[in-house]
Amino acid sequence: MSSLTRDHVVWAYRLLLDRDPESEDVIGPKLAGSRDTRELRHHLMTSAEFQAKNRDYAHTNDRTIVIKELGGPGNPRLFVDLADHVIGLSIVRGHYESDEVAFMRSVLKPGCTAVDVGAHIGFFAVQMAAIVGAMGRVYAFEPFDANADLLAQSIMENAFEDRMILKRAAVGAASGTATLTYPKETLNTGGAYLLRDGTAPLTGNLRQAVPVVALDAIDLKRPVTFIKMDVEGAEPLVLQGGRRVLTEDRPTILSELHPAQLDRAAGSSAAEYLAQLSNLGYRAHRIEHGRLGAALVEAPEHALISIALVPLG
Repeated sequence: MSSLTRDHVVWAYRLLLDRDPESEDVIGPKLAGSRDTRELRHHLMTSAEFQAKNRDYAHTNDRTIVIKELGGPGNPRLFVDLADHVIGLSIVRGHYESDEVAFMRSVLKPGCTAVDVGAHIGFFAVQMAAIVGAMGRVYAFEPFDANADLLAQSIMENAFEDRMILKRAAVGAASGTATLTYPKETLNTGGAYLLRDGTAPLTGNLRQAVPVVALDAIDLKRPVTFIKMDVEGAEPLVLQGGRRVLTEDRPTILSELHPAQLDRAAGSSAAEYLAQLSNLGYRAHRIEHGRLGAALVEAPEHALISIALVPLG
């Protein structure tokens, strides 16, 4: 269907909550956080207000932890929260980022070093660890406590303490501190992002101070073969803080490309992000059927996609 509009949000409030939105400020976050009417409906139906008004019909968003076997090399096990309808349920049902996982598996080999920036609950990180084995290393960075807690449990569950290093921090241009902002109620626990200096969070979002590290300041086992970045628009800052690792090791990179979040978190456009990568000697490609696809010649204006970044020599 076509993109959501203000009217979609207004009528969703009227039909599901029996009222109009309290102000224009709440409409923008709903549009930003919903790809279609189904997601918008789920956002409202899992809210505390809907549950209070519709006790017999409300979907639960209570924290419900299960273990999911991910299959593939080593068949690692992952702790997942079913209250995360966007990522958690997709993982449990086997529908989450399968092309990206296939691409990652094609790059990594036993003994490699991999970095997961924005590791979330560890969906990629634990699979990386299963592939690289005891002689390899995986460095996972996750600043959001609830997600990092689940990842820590998965590390112990798989006995990956010999090969995985979890750092409860964001990754940026320089080491220090930053403000992480995230919604109080959400279907997607991957939506936390770093608040850019001088900007306000989305209406209703909470804030938390978190440590920030630069990749170049971390004692990594070199060379780094693969980096996965999904940091809700802060990817340009990760590149700034990892320039030495990128230029010396030339790792393959799997990155999210999210135009709206690039502007929010880093003050960058998608085109500027791709230009930054080009200046570092990388070419962006689409991922097609788990493999390297066509070169990305022009940055999308709005679409959220995953891209593979390949070093040019």
